[in-house]
Amino acid sequence: MTTTESDAAAFNPLAPGPIDEVRAELAEVRAGCPVHRVAPGLGFAGRHEVVRTALLDHGTFSNEGNFVLEGDEGAEPPPALITQSDPPDHTALRSLLRPGFARRAITDAAPWVREYAEELIDALPAGGPADLVGQVALPLTARVIARLVGVPAEDSDELARLSLAITAILPASFVGTDEWRRLEEYFTAAARSRRTQENPPDDLVTRLALGRVDGRELTDQEVAFHSWQLFVAGLESTAYTIGSMVYQLLVDRSRWERVLADRETERSGARPAGASSLVDQVREEGLRYGSAIRWVLRTVTTDTALEGEALAADERLIIGLESANLDTAVFGDDADAFVLDRPTARRHFSFGHGVHLCLGAELSRIEISTVLETLLDRLPTLALAPGATYDDVASPMFCGPQRVDVVW
Repeated sequence: MTTTESDAAAFNPLAPGPIDEVRAELAEVRAGCPVHRVAPGLGFAGRHEVVRTALLDHGTFSNEGNFVLEGDEGAEPPPALITQSDPPDHTALRSLLRPGFARRAITDAAPWVREYAEELIDALPAGGPADLVGQVALPLTARVIARLVGVPAEDSDELARLSLAITAILPASFVGTDEWRRLEEYFTAAARSRRTQENPPDDLVTRLALGRVDGRELTDQEVAFHSWQLFVAGLESTAYTIGSMVYQLLVDRSRWERVLADRETERSGARPAGASSLVDQVREEGLRYGSAIRWVLRTVTTDTALEGEALAADERLIIGLESANLDTAVFGDDADAFVLDRPTARRHFSFGHGVHLCLGAELSRIEISTVLETLLDRLPTLALAPGATYDDVASPMFCGPQRVDVVW
């Protein structure tokens, strides 16, 4: 990998930092070589076309070990999650879970996703102030994914709290933490319950507990790991996308007014047939600009070259999703700005790409659109609270606001 000592010292994608500083560094990295050396055996790819190439070539750039750089010395390795496996294992697991995220299932979920959004927004104190991340976005995503996975709604907040404590330490190993012990016990009990019920509910825990992969049942530990992974995958990134999107609409309130006018046109029935909703366009720009998952990890399986840069077998490659989503070669010179109707917004990699495209992508889209529509309908005078600032979550892997304080 071609780089200089000063590049290596200046750029560390694993170090949390203010979003403006991080994105300025990413722009410099994209302007350099296709693959940058972060440390011996660890590279970073941030250009859109390089990221796309790596994500599509799962044979050369293995998903094994994704999200984790450090292991527990001497500890028994945990089972590979669906986000840490490759075909054929990944294909078998994905096939087992796909019906839960099929178009029909997501269409059926839309009404109760809206009910949850309306309940949470209607419960906010009159006029505010309120924190849209802590009081709307995270509770909503926790309830929605809890229902699909198959855990009681009353447990969703505690499961979310434990899960957020784990994701805060990634890419360090979490297996030995007290939070993981409690989560594993919880989901193991859920799996065993499904296996003893005469008529278990049709949810993702049941599919995992009663399904077969390559002709065998999954162990309790495997079911627990997969169930939690599905829960956490549906929790944090969508919530941060909602928070970031709403902040961008309110920090320049002319954006909010424009989306509000479009929403009123839609509700009045005056929108021309076939015309797209600005809410849908804003959602995709929110996914691109927010880039809630900053990167994914891949392991190089064989000596190879990526856009002319040599990579050795067993090296690790950080694939910069956030960086690719800000590439001016694809999104234009204003890629670092939030543009309501950006025509190329859907070319983002916020849900990944290729065989590892997020199973819950369409569910996430429904959640984001539904929250925005409900805010527009219920709180049309929404504004940032006086003195509100954008403070990033302290995570090298996730991107988003800790809170979004609003009034109306």
